[in-house]
Amino acid sequence: FKPIMTIILIVINVILFVYEIAFTGQFWEFTNGRAAELFYEWGSVPACITGAHSISQSGIQIACPDISFVSLLSSMFLHGGLMHLGGNMLFLWIFGDNIELKFGRVKYLGIYLVWGIVAGLAHVAIAPLSPIPAVGASGAISGVLGAYLAIFPKARINTFIMMGFFWRMAKIEARW
Repeated sequence: FKPIMTIILIVINVILFVYEIAFTGQFWEFTNGRAAELFYEWGSVPACITGAHSISQSGIQIACPDISFVSLLSSMFLHGGLMHLGGNMLFLWIFGDNIELKFGRVKYLGIYLVWGIVAGLAHVAIAPLSPIPAVGASGAISGVLGAYLAIFPKARINTFIMMGFFWRMAKIEARW
């Protein structure tokens, strides 16, 4: 079994990250005005989704895109930096293949997309007037992790445990 959909999702996220680098001119963390432009256009901005036509952020007036709800989908493929992308793709690689095998490629993609959108809607529900864009696949991957936990709670996972200067690898059940 090859986790084709997991690989496709990782490749799409990495390709869009390369686009972010090209667009912003930054690699490690996106902090310049070009990044803000990209994230306000394609990130999930609650104030825009709930109907604002423009928002003020740091004294700058920003026009909301005409179809802001599309950002609930597009935002889950953008990332705020290399560590953000790396962490999300690591968890997707480790847990996604099992969920893809269990549900099949189409249902697995549905789980990923639905939970990513639900996470975006949760952001909107918690702070409906927030002008802060949310980006990243964390919500979608949390849905994949939730499915993994529900289906494989006793699966043993190699885990790095660190307590101060003492660390070790241990196998622990997924539920922990």
